[in-house]
Amino acid sequence: MLSFRLLLIKIDEKSDILVYIKKYHDLFLKKQGSFVIAISVKQVDLRMQSSQKHEKMPKSKAQSKKLCDKKWLLSKKHRHYSFNAKQTLDIVDLFCGCGGLTLGVVEALYSNGIAANIKLAVDKNLHALEVYRNNFRLSDNVVRKADVNQLLSGSLGEIANESEKDLMQYLKNVDILVAGPPCQGNSNLNNWTRGNDPRNQLYLKVIRFVELVKPKIVIIENVATIIHDKGQVIDKSLFFLKSMGYKVEQFFIKAVQIGIPQTRKRHILLAIKMSDFSVDSLMESIEESTKYSLSDCIDDLIDEYKDKDGVFYTPSQMSEENLKRVNYLFDNDLYDLPDTERPTCHRTKKHKYKAVYGRLHWDKPSPTITGGFGSMGQGRFVHPLRRRVITAHEAARIQGFPDFFDFSLVSTRTALYEMIGNAVPPKISALIVDFLIKHGELN
Repeated sequence: MLSFRLLLIKIDEKSDILVYIKKYHDLFLKKQGSFVIAISVKQVDLRMQSSQKHEKMPKSKAQSKKLCDKKWLLSKKHRHYSFNAKQTLDIVDLFCGCGGLTLGVVEALYSNGIAANIKLAVDKNLHALEVYRNNFRLSDNVVRKADVNQLLSGSLGEIANESEKDLMQYLKNVDILVAGPPCQGNSNLNNWTRGNDPRNQLYLKVIRFVELVKPKIVIIENVATIIHDKGQVIDKSLFFLKSMGYKVEQFFIKAVQIGIPQTRKRHILLAIKMSDFSVDSLMESIEESTKYSLSDCIDDLIDEYKDKDGVFYTPSQMSEENLKRVNYLFDNDLYDLPDTERPTCHRTKKHKYKAVYGRLHWDKPSPTITGGFGSMGQGRFVHPLRRRVITAHEAARIQGFPDFFDFSLVSTRTALYEMIGNAVPPKISALIVDFLIKHGELN
């Protein structure tokens, strides 16, 4: 960085100088012969580039990989995401839960020196909203308990009604919209209404929001099987977004590919106004060559439950029958419980639930964390080294929540486990937003 009032730069015939202005006033640039003159520049960052290509220089891939790394995961110091910065971006989170998507976005902004202004966060789960409000230091006016069906009561293509007009008036110039509509309607765990569940239509309420508010960037997360929805919510969303002038791409992110030790696979719909971004470049940028195992994120928590109290640090108590099943796994050095040791429904009928009642592998990624991680009968959730199920703290770590993220306001296991299991790993949105910043989509 240089400070000056007058800069005279010699250049040759085969190259140009790209001048990035950091802080300036009354800027005047003039090319005279083989010289470039910059007058009244306070601070300038000069970079030589080919005259045929003038792109913003993204940080190296290695630098990007530090985002939401293990050091951050273990950090107990709370971040302040609202600070004096040259740039502040407005954020909205629909179906926000406890704030996984928001946390990733604001962390990406923070790492790039951009302040976050969360304008609105909406959910129906009061416990999750309390956690969100507490962690991001926001008021009830911003973090709202509301039914999105009522908040956005109009249908796609309709003229905005009065309540929607009020929302449009309040939310002007939104930069980033993130949303994680309820995914249970499309989950593989839902054997009753999968693919044809009324909750799936909530996805289109996010598109209605886009139609009204027109945020610059839209990131929608859902289960991979959303593409099989019988109501064709993805096809409808793509049609409407493209008709509104957005460049839209859909893709899948596997958590293990981006440094999260979990086999979770998620569908992402990314829409950007006036853009030609490349999904291939995005995926190349965020994918990590190193594949992490369960031990990489919870190795320091093995015996934490012995020293700390509360639902966040201690495991659920198992029934006598389930404790016998856990002992059977350990005594026989097994990770999958034989049908002979399972409940009657598994012994007498064929099933596809091999992982249920199973033991986690210390040297492999965890399966998808769900709200049932406190019960061995709802998945592979038995700790690999201790005769117990994993704790909420361990589940939060596997999901990618740092230690400074505070869940202490939740006093019941049911509410705590549900919000952690339903959350989106913050690293997903963090890496996407970080990529978009470095490629000039948020300037």
